[in-house]
Amino acid sequence: MFRGFILLTIALMTLNAVHSPSVASSSVPMVSYTLGATTVFATHDTLAGYGFAWGPSDGTLGAIPQGGTNYLFYAPAGSSSSCPGTPNLNGAYTFTGTLDQITGSDGCKRLFGPGSGPSGWKFDANYSGGGQVVRFEANDQTGWLMVFHAEEWWLNQGTSNGKCNNVSCFYSSLGLAVSTDNGKTFRVVGQILQPSQPMSVFQGGGRNMAVGTGSLVVADANGKHLDNPPPDPSAAYFYLFYTDLSPGMPGPCANGPCIGVARAPYLSLIQTALAGNPDLVATAFHKYGGPTPSSWTQPATSGTPNQSGTAGVYSPLWTDESIAQPEVIYDRALNVYLAVYETKSSIGFRASYDLINWSGPLGSGYSETGRQLYAPTLLGETGDPTIAGSTPRLYFTSFPSNSFPNWKTSTFETLQLNLSGTPDPSQTETAQATTITSTQNSGFGNFSVLIAVGIIAVAAVVFAARYKKRSS
Repeated sequence: MFRGFILLTIALMTLNAVHSPSVASSSVPMVSYTLGATTVFATHDTLAGYGFAWGPSDGTLGAIPQGGTNYLFYAPAGSSSSCPGTPNLNGAYTFTGTLDQITGSDGCKRLFGPGSGPSGWKFDANYSGGGQVVRFEANDQTGWLMVFHAEEWWLNQGTSNGKCNNVSCFYSSLGLAVSTDNGKTFRVVGQILQPSQPMSVFQGGGRNMAVGTGSLVVADANGKHLDNPPPDPSAAYFYLFYTDLSPGMPGPCANGPCIGVARAPYLSLIQTALAGNPDLVATAFHKYGGPTPSSWTQPATSGTPNQSGTAGVYSPLWTDESIAQPEVIYDRALNVYLAVYETKSSIGFRASYDLINWSGPLGSGYSETGRQLYAPTLLGETGDPTIAGSTPRLYFTSFPSNSFPNWKTSTFETLQLNLSGTPDPSQTETAQATTITSTQNSGFGNFSVLIAVGIIAVAAVVFAARYKKRSS
């Protein structure tokens, strides 16, 4: 009888292993850091001299190397009447400089702005500004992708100026732009992420819906870092980080924005972006919905041009802290991912091996007495701005407390992070490759089911024989 019980137990364990959701390693990196001296990347007076009325950067900062120590930077900004290229317009702009200092405006020419999206789509009607740029290469097609923050506005009937917290009331989402001329121009191809709640929940009220500026990382199905272009593009994904707000979430996430992630297959996103069909672009990404067999099935948008529909729900990657403007970068020196983000009092940092399981806040973060810090970005010092080494650079805009959005009081600043830590030996390519998903290994799963069924049948025969013998 005991032998039959063992057989049945093994069978049930086998079935459970096949049908239970795969969960990536729950271990998190142990990373520490020291902060270098804060220096001025650009004063507002310098930027105003180039023709900018506000920003850069009103969001995530991006960069493409131009040779030597020079970079072409990308950021959201608004131009003034003195802008020689595209005066009195807000949107995505470029400027030039090194990792230490801005040196020029690149002609103060806007790449795209409000209303640059596909005809009939309203998600970018009033604001459109991107920063981070990520290259792509597959099937003899090369270029750059830019995720950007887009807004649709309304008037707040509850305030005398019609605003929400002293800024235009907005419902934001993330759009995608593509460049095939080495970052000289970008074409908006559509909306790729929408908050879990539709615009109707917010429109007309006094609360904004902020999703951040968006941050892209290239990794495999288990969140393991891949070079870009990846060795096997068919096994690669673009992971997209954002903030969302959904009632019923635990802790601070019940009433405040928290970080989420979505992903799209590498090849599929490139093909969809280059084709430029906004209906297909809207279906490219799927949100992470939690550790279930269908973790990546939540639609990232509603697919409705007027934002009247409801997108899929999200699952916060951590629930102990409400944040804004998250950005994620891979650190080659420690083989970890680093997240940087805003809190009400500081800039915070966390680390992860797999993009899903994150450490708690690393250290006390960075803050400045009497000032509020916005739009943090980490850029790599390795020659590839999307890959960090042991000393990545942190960029942010600093305002005196309670003065935002008075850009005349702002300073664009930078400092160096000096990282230390010991990479976890379990986070090797071999170890991470053993984390499998049911969709990736359906053949193995079906074979295991057959084994389990066979064991159950044998167990049943043993039980029947034992019972018959004892009854006779």
